[in-house]
Amino acid sequence: MRSTPRRLLLRYGFAVLCAAAGVAVRMSLGSLWGMSYPYLIFHPAVLLSAWVGGLGPGLITTGLCALAAAFFWIPPIYSVLVGSTADRVAILTFIGIGLAISVLSELFHRRQRAARAIVESIDDGFMVLDRRWRYRYVNDRVARLARRRPKDLLARPIWTIFPELVGTTFETEASRAIETAATCRFQFFHPALGGWADIQMYASAEGLAVYFRDIAPQRAAEVASSRLAAIVASSDDAIVSKDLNGIIMSWNPAAERMFGYTAAEAIGQSITMIIPPERRPEEDLVLSRIRNGQSVEHFETLRVRKNGEKVDVSLTISPVRGAGGQILGASKIARDITARKAIERERAELLARERAARAEAEAANRAKDDFLTTLSHELRTPLNAVYGWAAILKNGQVDEATRAKAIDTIMRNSNSQVQLIDDLLDIGRITSGKLRLDVQSVDLSPVIQAALEAVRPAALAKSIQIEASLDPAAGPITGDPSRLQQVVWNLLSNAVKFTPVGGRVETTLRQARPHVEIVIRDTGAGIAPDLLPHVFERFRQGDSSSTRQHSGIGLGLALVKHLVELHGGSAAAESGGAGQGATFTVQLPLSVALVPAGTTAWSPAAVEAPATSPLVRLDGLRVLAIDDDADALNLIATILGRAGATVDLCSTAAQGFEMLAAKPPDVLISDIEMPGEDGYSLIRRVRALEPDQGGRTPAIALTAYGRREDRLHAISAGFSMHVPKPVDPVELTTLVAGLALR
Repeated sequence: MRSTPRRLLLRYGFAVLCAAAGVAVRMSLGSLWGMSYPYLIFHPAVLLSAWVGGLGPGLITTGLCALAAAFFWIPPIYSVLVGSTADRVAILTFIGIGLAISVLSELFHRRQRAARAIVESIDDGFMVLDRRWRYRYVNDRVARLARRRPKDLLARPIWTIFPELVGTTFETEASRAIETAATCRFQFFHPALGGWADIQMYASAEGLAVYFRDIAPQRAAEVASSRLAAIVASSDDAIVSKDLNGIIMSWNPAAERMFGYTAAEAIGQSITMIIPPERRPEEDLVLSRIRNGQSVEHFETLRVRKNGEKVDVSLTISPVRGAGGQILGASKIARDITARKAIERERAELLARERAARAEAEAANRAKDDFLTTLSHELRTPLNAVYGWAAILKNGQVDEATRAKAIDTIMRNSNSQVQLIDDLLDIGRITSGKLRLDVQSVDLSPVIQAALEAVRPAALAKSIQIEASLDPAAGPITGDPSRLQQVVWNLLSNAVKFTPVGGRVETTLRQARPHVEIVIRDTGAGIAPDLLPHVFERFRQGDSSSTRQHSGIGLGLALVKHLVELHGGSAAAESGGAGQGATFTVQLPLSVALVPAGTTAWSPAAVEAPATSPLVRLDGLRVLAIDDDADALNLIATILGRAGATVDLCSTAAQGFEMLAAKPPDVLISDIEMPGEDGYSLIRRVRALEPDQGGRTPAIALTAYGRREDRLHAISAGFSMHVPKPVDPVELTTLVAGLALR
């Protein structure tokens, strides 16, 4: 703002100076011209003032010169009045000429300023060089690149301002343009020009006009476009573009590999060529979203290859917009997720199996918990009767009938507990694969008859009719008679237990080659359909609640299945449902194993000891009994003492060893599990003694460990016999007598 008044002062001061100079020159010529030619010198003054200052200064100079002419050279002189008409016309003509000169000069200056403004306003570089390479004109763009003011560049050679351009394509092309007077255009990269520039050179006789435009964004876009094309071409994902009608516009190599169509086959075709017919509505929804300017992100679906094979893909679809923002089509990226989907399906299957296994394990745990609860009940129930009647007998105030009833009840409940423990041990042996069969030739009819006789009292108590149809030609087979009788007894006991009063149980033995079938059918409570597939499983019961109507722990049928399978057969159950009764079928092969020649058929009577056999007399025998349980010692002393033996009692293995070494007995009876030292260690120490010190004393391992491996362990440790608790008095006295005689 401070420069504007100064410039005005200079312009108009110059106008006054031009007028004064004109007056001075005209006065100096007065002696030559006299009063003639008053305006001749004033025309150059007006022209110079208007050329330099424009319209305003030109008019000022014109006015001052007209006043000077009227005052000094037009009569009447020394007055601004003009006397004659001719002089008036002459002065008006001078003023008109001065006005015209001023107006024309102003128009010329304005056009120059407009041209300069246009040149200065563009952001591109423009410069004019003479033939000696000196700047004649530069715009602001060139000045900014040179970091100088435009006026500091004028008349200076370009090579001194930009020495970096020497020897470059720019110098070569500029020299050729001046030499050939030709126009040239080329693209050139140099930091001196701000990077990439599009340069145009126009040669003339005076020099060279150079115009250069920054094309760095354009080149960057071209590079980005080429890189994008390379990325699209090398991408592992199928990249496809289509218009708003679903017509394919581009198709990269990955799309060729994924879908089997070449670019020539795909471009111009509808995108529906890779969409299964049942998924065509998806394309309409996608195009609808694209037309609304919406994208589709990670849409998982199916597409079809050229060969008809389905492929799992994840689609990302985006609208393609034109320069004006209008939507022209869509670009689609398809990623093959077949492997991931297969892994997800496999993971889902594994998860489903894991959940099923967990549910099964949880069900098994619940069944086991129910079993333990039931087992506790089944153990405590007979124990309650044993304990109660034993307490009554202890009081001693009972008559003979009550005493007999008490003994019978105690024996019956003790046998129930023994049976329960035997079943548990059998299940353990079967599970561990350690149950062994005593295989021989077996006639099934006596086996079934023996089982029928065993359950008949229970059936008579409930008025249950037992029917048997036994084919004498259905055998013999090879197997373990005791285990086969256990199978039939379990099935019959189960049938009697679940058959109501007045029902019926049918037993059938028949031959159905190559098997023998034992069929037991009852008219009892039946089996629920959901329980039927699990009826032979351990720890499974139809009702394990506290309100159940039938006792038992649910091991009988599991034992049946395992024992039958050990014989090479199978067991199956059928039932019409609750209240429809049940049918159990056991199939046994006619030949399971080779039976040694001379083996006789088994008879039930051969394994049954008479229940009322008298105690074997042990008079004169001395027995040493060792057990940490005082009640067990007292029981042994009572049984053997009533048989006439002398019994020494010890509660520890160490004490027993000292007594045996001091005075060897005829027979040693020892428990296995004892504090400090067990029976295995004791018998090893005994067997290490000399014969005259008792090293060969017959020994019985009387223990609650009743497994087969327990028996083998006891015998291998040095015991003569292994007897599981509880022991029958007759059996114990018989064993002691046999060992003493041996």
